[in-house]
Amino acid sequence: MLELELAIRFLRRRRGAVLTGTALAALCGVALATAALVITLALMNGYQGSIARALQRGNAHLVGFSPMPMSLNEGEAVARRWAESEGVNRARPVTYLAALATDPREPSRPLSVVVKAVGEPPSFTGLETWPETTAIPAVLGERLADGLVLEAGDSLTVSLPPEARSWLLPVLRLEVVGTFRLAFAEFDQRWVVVPLERVLAARPELGVAGVEVELDDPFAVERARDALGMAAPQLVITDWREMNRPLFAALRWQTLSLFLVLSLVVAVASFQVSSALVVLAIDKRRTTGMLLALGATPATVRRVLVLAGVILGSTGVVGGLAFGVGASVLMTELEVIRFPEGLARVYMVDTIPLVVAPLHLLAVAAVCGALVLAASWWPAWRSSQLDPVTALRSV
Repeated sequence: MLELELAIRFLRRRRGAVLTGTALAALCGVALATAALVITLALMNGYQGSIARALQRGNAHLVGFSPMPMSLNEGEAVARRWAESEGVNRARPVTYLAALATDPREPSRPLSVVVKAVGEPPSFTGLETWPETTAIPAVLGERLADGLVLEAGDSLTVSLPPEARSWLLPVLRLEVVGTFRLAFAEFDQRWVVVPLERVLAARPELGVAGVEVELDDPFAVERARDALGMAAPQLVITDWREMNRPLFAALRWQTLSLFLVLSLVVAVASFQVSSALVVLAIDKRRTTGMLLALGATPATVRRVLVLAGVILGSTGVVGGLAFGVGASVLMTELEVIRFPEGLARVYMVDTIPLVVAPLHLLAVAAVCGALVLAASWWPAWRSSQLDPVTALRSV
């Protein structure tokens, strides 16, 4: 293709420091803006993935809540029926309790915690069965245990909400048998996991709130939900995505907003390609005049210069994509984005990996390529309107 060969020659045979400088500035500007866009999207993708994985590990994939508290036998019966359904890995009765944990160092300032009473130990606790202890065995979030300065074998007292028309706070006495870490601030700082049977033996009025289900595929909740609903129509079923829908919707909007804002940065960098083309057109003015005098049409000249701008800008885009992917992998390996305890409460996770999605790379390449093409069009069009006689007279 003649236009492509001429465009490559225009770029290779540059004269003067100004043209070389503007070309390098355009190349580096587009590359850095593209890399920033790739790294930002990888960060947001990794952030959403970290939250989703933590929620899947800590919470059940599906939970069926009973409008009225069930007995333990009723909850276990529903769990057995659900466990036989296709795609279900495990089902167990569960109760969630808001409570206050007494800090041994400051008894007058209890900590707000969530007590999860469950039939079988969740996999993240590292227990196969609940151990036999004098008090109720409990597995604490790692940050909660560190904050209370508790280790295995220590005792912990939690106070539950009072019953109706009573000001007395029911108390559960627990024995710490281990800790867990899910790298999710809400779980690691506030959760206490205990055996449901022992809790109901101590406080039988609590009852079973529902049945939670772990699926083989955490994203197959819609298919499993229909089957489980027919097996226990009296329960109100929800899933981990539905319970956290506002959070993930906000993260999607944030990702889109950052993509649009950083696309404007790429657009600004693309104008450097336009500047480089203006300088290139001035430098190749006599060559352009000779092409027009030899019979080349303005459209041919326009295509040559547009191709030159696209080659220059695309080189920057490809370099930015490669740099962005490499930087994302390196930052993930080094765990560069790690939050201290205070910020972990705000961002909900301890660390964020940078995960590059192929669709994100395609979107970045398409948007950046379109912006480079648009930035190349105007100087190419102006140069194609050049009078051949005037161009040949220029020095």
